[in-house]
Amino acid sequence: MTLDESKTDDDVLDNGYDVSIITDTKLATYLEGATIDFIESQNGGGFEIRTAKTAGDSGCDSCGGSCS
Repeated sequence: MTLDESKTDDDVLDNGYDVSIITDTKLATYLEGATIDFIESQNGGGFEIRTAKTAGDSGCDSCGGSCS
């Protein structure tokens, strides 16, 4: 994930909750219905992206809810 300053012809722009997100067209199909949160902890902070497929799962986020 990188932060860019401008949008290209191959990008999709999504606006919501006072935030604009620019995503590559190929990646946008995978992120449809996903939620993006900024999580802070004692170890620092970062973005957590949960796809619609795993958003309702009660399993481990790091393996898409299918940890055993």
